[in-house]
Amino acid sequence: MTQLNPLQLVLLSSVCTLGGALLAAVVAGVYNLRSKRNEYINDYYKTVIQRRIAAYEQLESLIIAFKTSVVDKDAKPYHLPFSGEDRKQDVFKRLFLAMSQGLWLSEDAFRKTSELNYLLFRMPEAEGEAISFGKEHYEAIATARDALERILAADMLELHKVGRFLKGKKNRQDPGFRPVNLSR
Repeated sequence: MTQLNPLQLVLLSSVCTLGGALLAAVVAGVYNLRSKRNEYINDYYKTVIQRRIAAYEQLESLIIAFKTSVVDKDAKPYHLPFSGEDRKQDVFKRLFLAMSQGLWLSEDAFRKTSELNYLLFRMPEAEGEAISFGKEHYEAIATARDALERILAADMLELHKVGRFLKGKKNRQDPGFRPVNLSR
């Protein structure tokens, strides 16, 4: 075995130190990049969840509007949004606010909200006619409202599963065009 002279020892020591520092820098760099990527993904998921919560708050507002019922003199119930001033404008404002957030709602929630929207398209402007419409469609509207409540509750349990939600949006089927019959 040959003995190393002092210059060779210094050189070997320097190479080992430099190699160790370089390895530590690479490991720290990779760790920092992964950490920043994970931070970005977490921030993105938080943003998606915030947008979904805002959408579900609009949907909840629509549901709440149809929770209160009134019984008329003929003992037939109708939902409160069918009475009062600006009833049609108020109903469609709530529908618009919920449906305009459709990208952030689950497919079930958006589909059921659309069904309610299609039903309410035929709502007349005049108060007496609107109340009659509300009485005629009381059960259908109450059923849709209950279904929306169940869907909202189920979606709240899955809200944190952002990846699954986004994949579902990406892979959804084309609903196609659905003509709306506006005749009464």
